[in-house]
Amino acid sequence: MTTTPIKTLFANDIYRRIEEVIKVDQTDEEIIRDEIKEYVVTDAIRAHYTNIFDAYSETPNKPHEGIAIWVSGFFGSGKSSFAKMVGLSIANRIVAGESAADRFAERAGDKKLQVLLKAINEKIPTHAVIFDVSTDRGIRSGNQTLTEIMYGLFLQSLGYAKDLDLSELEIALEEKGRLARFEEEYKRIFKKDWSSEKGKVAFALSEASRVLNSLDSETYPFADSWVKAVKNKADITPGKLAERAGELMKRRKPGLALMFVVDEVGQFVARDVQKMLDLQAIVQQLGVKGRGKHWVVVTSQEQLGEIVSGLDDKRIEISRLRDRFPLQVHLEPSDISEVTSRRVLSKNAAAQSALGKLFEEYRGRLTEHTRLSADIKLPELSRESFIDLYPLLPYQIDLIIQVVSGLRTQGGASKHVGGANRTIIKLAQQLLVNPAVNLANGLLGDLVRLDQVYDLVEGNISSEVRAKIAAISKELSHPLAQPVAKAICLLQYVKSVHRSAENIAAALHRSVGGDSQLALVKEALRELEASHKVRHGDDGYRIPTPAEDDWERLRNGISPKPGDFHRLYSEVLSAFWQPQPWHTLFDTKTFKAGLAIQGREVTSGDMMFQVHLAEDGKEFDSLAAELRTRSQQERKHVFWAVAVTESIERETVELFRSKEMLARKERETKGEDTPKLLADERVRLRRHGDELRRLLRAACLSGRIYFRGNDRSPGDRAVDVGKSAAEVLGQVLPEVFDRFKEAAAKVTEIKKGADALFTADNLQGLPSVFGSIGLLRDEKGKTVFRTESGPIKEVLDRIEERANYGDTASGRYLSDEFAKEPFGWDFEVVRLLVLSLLRAGKIEATSKGQMIDTVTGVEARDTFSNNNLFRQASFRPKKGIEFEELVKASEAFRDTFGSEVKELNAGAIATELRKEVARNEDNVSSALATLTAHRLPGGTVLESAIGEIKAILRGSEDNAIATFNASHRAIKEVIKRAVELEQVLDEPRLHDLDRARKAHSHLWTVELSKPGVGYI
Repeated sequence: MTTTPIKTLFANDIYRRIEEVIKVDQTDEEIIRDEIKEYVVTDAIRAHYTNIFDAYSETPNKPHEGIAIWVSGFFGSGKSSFAKMVGLSIANRIVAGESAADRFAERAGDKKLQVLLKAINEKIPTHAVIFDVSTDRGIRSGNQTLTEIMYGLFLQSLGYAKDLDLSELEIALEEKGRLARFEEEYKRIFKKDWSSEKGKVAFALSEASRVLNSLDSETYPFADSWVKAVKNKADITPGKLAERAGELMKRRKPGLALMFVVDEVGQFVARDVQKMLDLQAIVQQLGVKGRGKHWVVVTSQEQLGEIVSGLDDKRIEISRLRDRFPLQVHLEPSDISEVTSRRVLSKNAAAQSALGKLFEEYRGRLTEHTRLSADIKLPELSRESFIDLYPLLPYQIDLIIQVVSGLRTQGGASKHVGGANRTIIKLAQQLLVNPAVNLANGLLGDLVRLDQVYDLVEGNISSEVRAKIAAISKELSHPLAQPVAKAICLLQYVKSVHRSAENIAAALHRSVGGDSQLALVKEALRELEASHKVRHGDDGYRIPTPAEDDWERLRNGISPKPGDFHRLYSEVLSAFWQPQPWHTLFDTKTFKAGLAIQGREVTSGDMMFQVHLAEDGKEFDSLAAELRTRSQQERKHVFWAVAVTESIERETVELFRSKEMLARKERETKGEDTPKLLADERVRLRRHGDELRRLLRAACLSGRIYFRGNDRSPGDRAVDVGKSAAEVLGQVLPEVFDRFKEAAAKVTEIKKGADALFTADNLQGLPSVFGSIGLLRDEKGKTVFRTESGPIKEVLDRIEERANYGDTASGRYLSDEFAKEPFGWDFEVVRLLVLSLLRAGKIEATSKGQMIDTVTGVEARDTFSNNNLFRQASFRPKKGIEFEELVKASEAFRDTFGSEVKELNAGAIATELRKEVARNEDNVSSALATLTAHRLPGGTVLESAIGEIKAILRGSEDNAIATFNASHRAIKEVIKRAVELEQVLDEPRLHDLDRARKAHSHLWTVELSKPGVGYI
């Protein structure tokens, strides 16, 4: 960068006076001369002028009705200047001693335009009526039509009174040759000239009536006779306007054509169907009756097609309006960029060279740091555009245009924000010379920033918003807080540019070679958001409205309780467990990680991860030490310590507030701002939820994990909580399930093995799974099951252990037991091991009341092929009836039924046993039916015992005694329970239970619906 001041770069005096607003009806010749002198004719604008002058010059030779021109462009596009130059040039007014046509042709610098204008001025001399229909200068307010306005100004331009009644009098007197006599009499009576006084309508009507009385007392016997007769009786229609245009032009401007230049017609009609019909009729009548001698030029912000299509009317006259304007000119934003460049920012030769070198040096950096994302295509940054517009950037002209247009349409804007291109030009100049910005005294390389534009137009922004932004510099410490707020404020008027941090940073970029402002802008935004100076919604950042301020005050009054913190933490942490972390051990069985948060189980699993949270710092260090100690004692669990930072707490508070506000307000319909506020709050909910998830994820991954006292914390490259949990699970599973490998086999291989056992004649040639987990051995040349060691021995030991305690080992019991550590065996593996024991003749099974002692029967296949039947089946060691068993049966009989068997032999014992069992069977079955019917617990025990009872009643004597010996405790317990249930569960109590269940269900539903209810 150099120390060259920016003010030395320009070819023209940047301190010269530039008019703020072009007025089409300006009459000051010095001002008009300066306007023409500084008017910039771009290539696009030159083409429009050529088309119009060409069409106008051909009219005498080819009379036609297409005499209307529609000039459109945004606020600040230069449409008023364009239309004014058309009228002045064609009318060829004398401006400061020289014709306007010659001045304009010279300024345009185009030979064809010069030839066309000379031909028009010589062959089609024209009288122009130029005015702005949106002003109140000489135009009555209310529902006055465009026809009335145009007619009044037309009359005035010809020297007639503008008032309809007075002008009708003048026209009539002139037609009779008595107008001069009327004016003489007026001067005699009132000692004043009629030409200077007729504009004072309130007096002129009565005074004219008195003059007529003096001139013709017979017709007007009283001084007020005429005024009473004619006041407010005159009327004008589009047809009459066209007739009078031809008639009166012949009287007072003989040989001249007529051109109306009407500025801001689009604003005047304002999508009013009747006004549009009036305009259509004016253009039609002037075209039909003038045949090219009467032209109309109008301006509008909108193109004609946009206005017509926006009208809610299908009348054919409206659709024909487009055809009435064969010449339509639309001025583009690119025109104003070129005009601004040439009028204000034109550079001298040295500056062009210096700026070119500067751009080439920093092209990539500048392009990257000033890039804007928008819904429309913005002008690209090139060497040429950079030199032409510096210290502005190409996109900034479009941005300023949209800001100015937005400020104008907000209501109450001052005329400083006017609608002509001079507004943009004036702003460009003020950015250089206004003391509030004073870029002219800056150094080569400095750029225009959007906050500087704000400083120039803030007078057009509401006082409430200005006060908010003005207070920021005193209330916040970040140096960019106020500039960021200013940029956001102006960008709210630019609907096509996203109000993102990146765009704000681009709009505040300070110099050509400067660093990006993005990091600082993000810091400022965080501070602004935290202090509620700005809000962030679907449409980006914005300055809050009063309704949003009220919303914020209510929101800030919400504070979560400890239980709310824990609930939100649990929701986020639980989401990390989706999908549930898993690990396949030895490629055979998938183990899943369970999750418990603060000691409460959230997700069940094969191995539990105990997650605990504590405030960052000493509290967290203490928690980590405690969990490490616990992991040495509770050796089956993994312990995970997570530090809760201030950021996590802050985001949790914000998330809770968003949830609460939505819960309170989503059903509320009051206020037009409510839907928008709700939409914004949903955006905040998502944003705070995402941020809390990010922070908690980082906290988990930087937390400490302990297993059996060893540190298993995630590494620096860990990015996913679930995957990290799965890695830890894979590390610790072999230590917890250290006997899993003894029966590790794939499910498909296990099922093949089970199917083979049902049909194999011998144990030779069984599937490979029997060898892989060591279930077989050789016994003197024959293959037998290895029941003395290994997995089969473990299962047999459990069955015998249960039998020794008088209980049966059900399939559910066995599968649950061996699913636990240290085994972790799959359900299919346990079933295969039990089936192997049955095939080996080591056990017997009972299923659905039938005893099974061989695998080849249908009952065995049904039981072992159905998961539920296997779980319900019971198993016991298979032994012959010995005397010791008979003694055991007699003792069990006495213990169970309270009486002695008569003889100590198998037949007697079996007979008496079956008698007693049969006597109690109905009671047990009845109790089971009651529990099932009323959905009460305890049915599983009764159902299992009924199976044993049926086996005793239906099996052989040996099997009956063996079954009884193995299950007498269970049978005794269910008989006792059946009696107690019969006594307790009478009809009134069952009825009370049903009522209590319904009440509990209702109350629980109500409790769950209350805010803040959840586990803590």
